[in-house]
Amino acid sequence: MLADAAARTEKVRDLGTSHVLERVDEAQAVVIASDRGAGALCSRIGQQHLMVAPGDLPAFRVSLLKLGCVLPARH
Repeated sequence: MLADAAARTEKVRDLGTSHVLERVDEAQAVVIASDRGAGALCSRIGQQHLMVAPGDLPAFRVSLLKLGCVLPARH
């Protein structure tokens, strides 16, 4: 019973906090996720959402600027 409980706790892990970003349209999300710079720093989650690790956010912002996109600061 204890081995079964231990095995179940190892099936799900908390990987920490990430930024979830929403794009106005799916096409723009595809462009960003496919970009050599920005795409290496994010993951697509759903049709219009991207996920970026907190440590990668500054570099992701720079990559977005190169694509002509601006990520406003969060208030």
